[in-house]
Amino acid sequence: MTTKRMPTTTSSEYTLCHKCGFNHKIIARRIELMGLDNHDKHRIQILSVEVFQSQSDTIIDKFYEFLLQQSEMKKFLPSEELLVRLKRTQSEYLARFGVEFKSKNYFEYRLRIGIAHARIQLPLNLYIASFLQIQTLLQKAVLNSSLSENPELVTDCYVTISRIIMLDISLAIDSYIHSTMHSLSSSVEKLEHQNDSLADQLMHDSLTGVLSRAYILDILHKQLGQIQRDAGHVLSLVLLDIDHFKSINDQYGHLVGDKVLQQFCKTVQSAIRQQDYFGRYGGEEFLLLINDDKPDNALILVERIRIMIEKHIYMIDSHDIKFTISLGFTMIKSGDTIEKLLQRVDSALYKAKAAGRNKIIRA
Repeated sequence: MTTKRMPTTTSSEYTLCHKCGFNHKIIARRIELMGLDNHDKHRIQILSVEVFQSQSDTIIDKFYEFLLQQSEMKKFLPSEELLVRLKRTQSEYLARFGVEFKSKNYFEYRLRIGIAHARIQLPLNLYIASFLQIQTLLQKAVLNSSLSENPELVTDCYVTISRIIMLDISLAIDSYIHSTMHSLSSSVEKLEHQNDSLADQLMHDSLTGVLSRAYILDILHKQLGQIQRDAGHVLSLVLLDIDHFKSINDQYGHLVGDKVLQQFCKTVQSAIRQQDYFGRYGGEEFLLLINDDKPDNALILVERIRIMIEKHIYMIDSHDIKFTISLGFTMIKSGDTIEKLLQRVDSALYKAKAAGRNKIIRA
């Protein structure tokens, strides 16, 4: 086994270094904190020639023997084939052990390895334990080499091995932090998307896409509060009901009935203004909240909607369907409650139906 140089990486490829905040200044500071210097660089060359090249296979076999004894590691080493591949990877690690440790290439390489372990959800404590086991095996290998004849050099090599291992552990922790933060960020984005989706479901009727019952009643509640504060704020409330809708369902089926509701809503939405609110109250009944300080304008709008529906022929699943609507209309007054308003428009709607349908009754 020969000492391998770190693979060359272009500046645009330092993705993890950039994401983890490693620039040249911070890398230099990390190296300084680990106590690494040019003496360590020289000792790494000695270790490669005198220890790693001759004892690599033995070190790796003992390392995986240790891992296989750990019950938590068994699920990460499920097959002999995978074990062979991992041993080759570990051989690469020893060949590159500490090589060019001051370079951005080295930091990028170690961060990528750490991210790979984080992605397979290897617990960080086991990952760190594996580094410490490698440290022990490397230091024992030094004693089993020709270097053992020089006690001072053995001590120096022990220190260098410890420093490189600590550097690698620190980068492993950085990579796990990055992976965790990325996972949390993705989870937050997913939750925000789910919240947006849930909010949309709460705001809109799932069949017709108009405002839901809960949401339009909430808007009505807020508008009532504004009227209490501002007597000049004028609103009208309309309850619309499709005449003989049950007959449409009975004659054409509920799927066609659903499409009738959808097309009806599109017609109403095409007629109202941006400041008006339209929502499904229940079944074939809908609420329309009109923002206009002139009651006559509101009535003109409602009459226009009634005529549009009356004259329109809906082409649905090869059926020509015509229908009319009945409407209860009321002006919102200071002191009104939602209950009073709904009772008034419901009573007006009942009178419109009793009077022959396809009518607007004002309460």
